[in-house]
Amino acid sequence: MKLTNEVKLGITVFTAIIVLVSGIVYLRGVDFQKNDYTLIFIYDNVNGLAEGNEITIAGFKIGKVEGFKLHKSGVAVTVAIEKDVQFSNDSKAFIKSSSIMGGKIIAITPGISNTMLNDGDSLIGAYEADLTELTSTLAPISSNVLGILERVNTTFDVPTQKAIQNILKDLNRSSSELERVIKNNGQELDLAISNFSKFTHSLSTTGITLDSLTKNERSNLSATFTSAKKITSELEKSSLHINTTISNLNTTVTNLNSSTKSLDVILSRFEKGEGTLGKLSKDSKLYNDLDSAAVNLNSLLKDIKANPTKYINIKAF
Repeated sequence: MKLTNEVKLGITVFTAIIVLVSGIVYLRGVDFQKNDYTLIFIYDNVNGLAEGNEITIAGFKIGKVEGFKLHKSGVAVTVAIEKDVQFSNDSKAFIKSSSIMGGKIIAITPGISNTMLNDGDSLIGAYEADLTELTSTLAPISSNVLGILERVNTTFDVPTQKAIQNILKDLNRSSSELERVIKNNGQELDLAISNFSKFTHSLSTTGITLDSLTKNERSNLSATFTSAKKITSELEKSSLHINTTISNLNTTVTNLNSSTKSLDVILSRFEKGEGTLGKLSKDSKLYNDLDSAAVNLNSLLKDIKANPTKYINIKAF
């Protein structure tokens, strides 16, 4: 059977389409079997990252970039990770350059947490500048430095330039001298640094000990404060009682003062001969009469006891 030109052209086009689709599938890393899980990395800037870029750990490919989506002020990158690879939720996901040509990859630095990322979890990523970006950043700086040096050469005259050279030489000599001193006294400096380190360690140990003592004695201090509060309360009660006692003493003193004044009046009248006691103390005749009457009364009582019938008549009926 002889094929016509149209059939040959159709077969050629079909074959080319199959090759093209296969190439795209291969280059994009499309896998028709679901052997991975999805994670979301959040970046402020993806810096040229593209779909299909590799995800690596220690240079070993573990997945690829599948898509991008705006997320607040950054970008959410959807990645597919092989299902037999897991890393913790404190891992770092850095966007790096894979080659000097500027290709990008996401390099995972595993963390130490025991909590692993699962399908659908998210992780905050970061960006690591590559050599090309550093070169582009340093280029303006180097240009500015060259411009400054050129202006210095045109601004300073020969004597000034020589003076600057002398200053630089002096700085070089000073640096050499300092290096020599450090070499000659290196052991002393090391000893001083070691002593300072020991002192710092001792301070740290002392602080830890004080903290431990404070924790251990916290209950005792609490009990002491409680006792102090009770003592203060008792002192307040005692103070009230003392105030009451003092008030009573003041009243007693007032009464004593009043009694003393009355006694003074009585003594004054006694000294003047006023009243019965005063007259007795001043009039000796009255005193003698009273004494004589008392003696006679005493004699009468004795006689009545001795001779009752003399004074009392008892008749029997």
